[in-house]
Order: sequence, then structure tokens, then C-alpha cells
Amino acid sequence: MTTTDQERTIMGTAFYPRTSLLNERQKWNAWDRYHIVDAYTEWQDEVRTIRERASALDQSPLSKHYISGPDAARLTDFLITRDATRIEVGQAYYSPWCNQDGVVVGDGLVARVAPDRFMFTADPMMNWFRHHAEGYDVSIEDITFDFGLLALQGPESTAVIEAATGQTWSDLRFSRLRTTTIGGVELIVLRQGFTGEIGYEFFVPTADGADVWDALFEAGEPLGLAAGGLHAVDVARTEAGMVIVGADYTPAAMDRLGDPLPVSPENMTTPLELNLHRFVDFDKHADFLGKEALRRELEAGPKRSMVGIEVDWRDIVGLYRDLDMPPEVTPRVVRYPLPIHRDGARIGRATSVTWSPTVKKVIGFAHVAADQAGAGTPVSVDWTAGEVRGEVGATLVALPHYRVRRAG
Repeated sequence: MTTTDQERTIMGTAFYPRTSLLNERQKWNAWDRYHIVDAYTEWQDEVRTIRERASALDQSPLSKHYISGPDAARLTDFLITRDATRIEVGQAYYSPWCNQDGVVVGDGLVARVAPDRFMFTADPMMNWFRHHAEGYDVSIEDITFDFGLLALQGPESTAVIEAATGQTWSDLRFSRLRTTTIGGVELIVLRQGFTGEIGYEFFVPTADGADVWDALFEAGEPLGLAAGGLHAVDVARTEAGMVIVGADYTPAAMDRLGDPLPVSPENMTTPLELNLHRFVDFDKHADFLGKEALRRELEAGPKRSMVGIEVDWRDIVGLYRDLDMPPEVTPRVVRYPLPIHRDGARIGRATSVTWSPTVKKVIGFAHVAADQAGAGTPVSVDWTAGEVRGEVGATLVALPHYRVRRAG
């Protein structure tokens, strides 16, 4: 299969032979080149499983790339805002990466799997990496199709992986990785996740996905393990204050086929505006893309700031009532920006607005003028959902909406 064919073909993941059997309602979601389960049963129950027990979450569509070779560390250090020279073998860093203007191109995990090899897990970035690799002695490889990615998330996840492997895992520190065997299959395990809970991510050879799934569930079901869909992950990551490209910001780059992405300057952002200051290593010796622009922004102060927002669900219900329609309070995570106003003036936008079954509120992110970002600030949101349009009340709050426990 050629690269072009791979990028345009819609397919099932490594775990599709099992997830398809469990998908009672046949709710699917198209994610990049794959179809994955949106919700196996009720998505609210699947969020509760993440928070209270353990959930197996198919995250295989996330793109995976190797940067390998004598200059792998030097190129990685130039691409990301973190100090790649400090990443130890067997360790992963979360990092954004930016263009020369300090605008975010993407964000994700960067794991050092060997002294001269780094693995990026994020949205498709092959063209971006290749564009900046000229003059570096490296090879860049898209390994997305080689590995399925299964996330095990929740307070019982350590007990589940210990039952599945017969090994102790409580000593594996956050954002560290090791190899193990599950169901006779050797795989890489990274202690990470996108839900805010303690958890692990399994990088499984594609051909062996069903075997690993079966062995994990045989060991984990007595401990409360259940499958969760994309909808539950989307809500859980919003509760935990974690952004995603597309929904929460527009990337300042080109897509994987080299075509320009729709430009929305208002939705482009910087790491400082996303409150990712701690993930920008200004003190690292090497230059990196956007360093000087970000330094200037740091000195002047970012113009915008991302905080949490709580929307009055009663006002949403009122909009439906006025139209004699049955109310729906965010049946999905809102993936388009909603204008935010204060005292009649627009001050920003809300993203990833959703009903949270954990905190029992309508929550999301607010990207607002920095001088308007204080917790407790009353605002209004222009609500749009099909025919339903109107102004609803909201309040800016601190993030995260839910106490993050994944590094504990």
C-alpha cells in the first residue's frame, strides 16, 4: 500500500475484531484514517468507569512517528519547546511544538525509546517534521499502522495490569515506559493517559491486538475493567483540563497531505495562552522553533489566557423551552468555538463545552482576554446547537474541573 493509499483508506484499528463485537449500539466515530467506537453503552456510565474502576480505551488513531539517527536528539530539541537532551531513555515528555512565531503547531508525547530514537505520539506531523529535518542526519518514519494504542485508565488500572502480567507496576513512575508481555505478546507500556486518572498506554503490534485485548480482559474483568468509547475520553480529558488540536486550537501548520488547513487566526494560540508555561524550557541552551517570539510574549505577558468555564444548564434548557423543543444539554462535546461576552463586549471563546457527569455541571475551556480571566468572573456565551440559538449565563473558573490524579 502506498503512503497516499494509507492516508485515504478508512479502516478498523488493531482492536477492531473485539471492539466491534462489544459495540451494542453500533455508534462509531471517524478519527483520521480509522473508525473507532464512540460509545459502547451509555457514555455517562463509561466516564464513571474511568473515574471509579478501570477502562480500556482504543486510542490507535493517534499518529506515531519515529525520529531516529545520529542527530535525532538535536532535531527533536529544535522541534519541541522542552529540553529534549534531558529526556532519558525510557522516559516521555509532554510538549507543544510551534512555528517561528511561537504559535502552536501541535502537542503530544515525546518518548525516548533509545539513545538515538524518539517516538512522537500526536496528530499527523510527518510533513512538519520532514520540512525541518533538512541538514540533520535522521530518518523519520510513520509507524502509526505498525502499532495499536490501548489506554488502560482508572484507579484500578494498576491492579489490572499487575493481574495481566504477573508483575509489580506500582514502581513505574509517571511518564516512564518499559516493555512487558501480555497474552504472549511483547509490547511497550507507558505510564500516561488523557483522562486525568492513573493509567497506562500499551503500544501493541497491530497483528496482535485481539490477543492482548483478550488477555487484558480475562485478567481485568473481575476487577471491574470495561471498554470505553471516544465520547467518554473526550469528556474525561475536558474534566481534567487537557486540550486537543482542532477543538481547542487551530494548528499553525499544514495537514498530512500538504494542503493548507483552514486558517482561523482567532483560534490559533501560543503555549503561554494555553497556560503551558511550564512546558516551555526557555533556559535550554539550544534554539528551538518559536523561542524568541515566545520569550518576547513572556516578557510582555500573553494577551489571552485559558481558564475553565461553567455554563448555566438552566439557561440552555430555557432556550429549548422557548422553542417548544425537548431540551438537550450538550449531547456531545461542542467542537466549535462559542463566543464569550462580558458587559456587551466580546472577550473570547469557549471550547470543548460538555456536560460532566463527574462534577454534574456544563463545563469547558474559556480562551479570554488575560485581564478578564479571573475565576468567578460572570460572562455570557452565545449558545448554538442546531436551531437553538441564544445567550446563556456562565462563570469563569480555575482549571482543572476535576482533580487530576494521574501522576500520583
